[in-house]
Amino acid sequence: MKKFLLSLIVIASALQGIDAQPLRSDRFEERTFSLGGGYTSLLDTYLSPLRYGGGQVSLQSERFGQLTCENGRWFAQSLFTLHADYTTPRTGSGLTIGGMADYSYTYYYEAPLLSPQGGKFRLFIGPQGQLRIGGIYTLRNSNNPAQLKLGVNLAASAMGKYAFTLWSTPMSVRLQADVPLFGFAFAPDYGQSYYEIFYLGHEENCVHVTAPHNNLSLRTGLSYDVQFRSCTMRLSMLSDLYQWQLGNQQYRMFTHSVMLGYVSNLYHVWRDDEARQYIPY
Repeated sequence: MKKFLLSLIVIASALQGIDAQPLRSDRFEERTFSLGGGYTSLLDTYLSPLRYGGGQVSLQSERFGQLTCENGRWFAQSLFTLHADYTTPRTGSGLTIGGMADYSYTYYYEAPLLSPQGGKFRLFIGPQGQLRIGGIYTLRNSNNPAQLKLGVNLAASAMGKYAFTLWSTPMSVRLQADVPLFGFAFAPDYGQSYYEIFYLGHEENCVHVTAPHNNLSLRTGLSYDVQFRSCTMRLSMLSDLYQWQLGNQQYRMFTHSVMLGYVSNLYHVWRDDEARQYIPY
């Protein structure tokens, strides 16, 4: 019996020592999932000289977190957006069905002069890598009814965030803008079929170098966060103007979406003797 009681005392002391070790935290992370819809305007001269317009649905997944370097002023953002649309011409008949998947990864540096530690306004700037892949299918054409969209870009990104309290509720407003600077795009010439490209090997003038002179594009996002006791909700408006003029072809797609999302706020914490883990706060 004495040995049993002594064992309990030893185990309790060990557990108390573990619990007494302080938790350490080096960074936080936001994870957001949003759904919404809006309007799409489309022009693709490879398929038709007409402008198309219609509705679209979108979903977006974002991870924004703090990195462990330079006193916590470096951040990383992983952003994935997927949308599907159906459009009709403003004049005449016809229907197009399209979709686009857009992934970007950004390294942000928090400007210390414009966003001091503990300030309400914060400014982030940094380089961004973009990958876009999608397609358009038109029910009107019998020859070349579809078009593949593929582009890779190096872009510049800036983000401003302002936090405030209204009616005892924490809130924040965020504005982000991304501008492609250099990249590559797949864009066949008019009349150049995909059979010729992929089966006959006629790949001339299909891949082009893009820069602001032929790929003047802009993506912006304005979001409004409201932090409740148990969760944070986000209302956002996204605008994406993606256009290029390569060879004899012109492509322009403008989408505007209103989205509602749920934000999970996590802290990266660990004890000295344990593996790191994420916990919500």
